[in-house]
Amino acid sequence: MGATNSNKTKMSTINYLLSVENLKKLGLIHSNTDAKLLSVAIKRSQDMHIQPALGTPLYKALLVRVETNTWTQDYLDLMNDYVVPCLVAFVDYRSALLLNEKLTNKAVGRLQDENLQPNTDSEQSAFRDQLRKDAYFYKERLIGYLMDDNSVKYREYCEGCSDNCNENVQRDQSGYQPINFIV
Repeated sequence: MGATNSNKTKMSTINYLLSVENLKKLGLIHSNTDAKLLSVAIKRSQDMHIQPALGTPLYKALLVRVETNTWTQDYLDLMNDYVVPCLVAFVDYRSALLLNEKLTNKAVGRLQDENLQPNTDSEQSAFRDQLRKDAYFYKERLIGYLMDDNSVKYREYCEGCSDNCNENVQRDQSGYQPINFIV
């Protein structure tokens, strides 16, 4: 029958660097967009793009600061000026496809609204390409800022993970290198 308390496993809390409400204020996403889908896009974007840009120790340090609301001016500047714009851009990029598709138990298909003319595939591709360029610009700017700092303000950026740490991701150190950047 049902699971008893002793059989239940404790689920870990999912931490977000950005709330759905702030995403809607700062990004291109409309205010009536499903918060569940946006939460997934935020989590995947921060795990796949922000964590590699920051390195696991700095990423975890920022998650702790978000959770405990304990900020120094340097970390607040890093979040507001570099991390949040980068994360918003990646969520916009990911959502441009995610919000147009629906996964059900019967099929995967495109959503269509009676009041909105959907983009053609070529228009969608051009739009996503511009969003991708925006996202990678902000990621390269974030990495360049951290590399220029050289662990002065953000000591966690150059820290490694202990030998017993299996969750450390490879840190991306590409820095800012504009490739085919069009504004």
